[in-house]
Amino acid sequence: MSKSYLNAGLLLLRVGSGIALVSHGYPKLFGGEGKQAHPLLNKVYGKNFQPAVERSGPAAFARGLEQMGVPMPELAAYASGVAEFGGGLALALGFLTRLAAPMVLFNMLTAIRKAHWANGFSGQGGFEMPSLFAIIAATIALTGPGRYSLDALMRR
Repeated sequence: MSKSYLNAGLLLLRVGSGIALVSHGYPKLFGGEGKQAHPLLNKVYGKNFQPAVERSGPAAFARGLEQMGVPMPELAAYASGVAEFGGGLALALGFLTRLAAPMVLFNMLTAIRKAHWANGFSGQGGFEMPSLFAIIAATIALTGPGRYSLDALMRR
């Protein structure tokens, strides 16, 4: 396989997964009762995004983490939101990927164990989606972001 195909594949993997991760992290960090997402985000992510923003937020997410027995739930809520929102942006841009990818991986492994494991692999609440994010993050941590990334541009 040529290097340009490999780099294009890494670009697609990073951008696609990064955009999806942002949609999970944004409500955790910026959501809450009465909070409104930016209209562009609502347009990009669809009709279910705004309700997710309104029912989430750091305080609501921390309460859920506390019920799951996660230590320091307030700190964990912000850390998870930053891993998904900030990590998603970083992966999409290919910026600081050697830092962002392990952060996303750890967050997804924790989510699988604490929130999704009991539900099984597939179906509502299963660990299918977080496992895909974990595999993508591990892959990017191992391969790097590829040539079409801000990391590569800054190395030049």
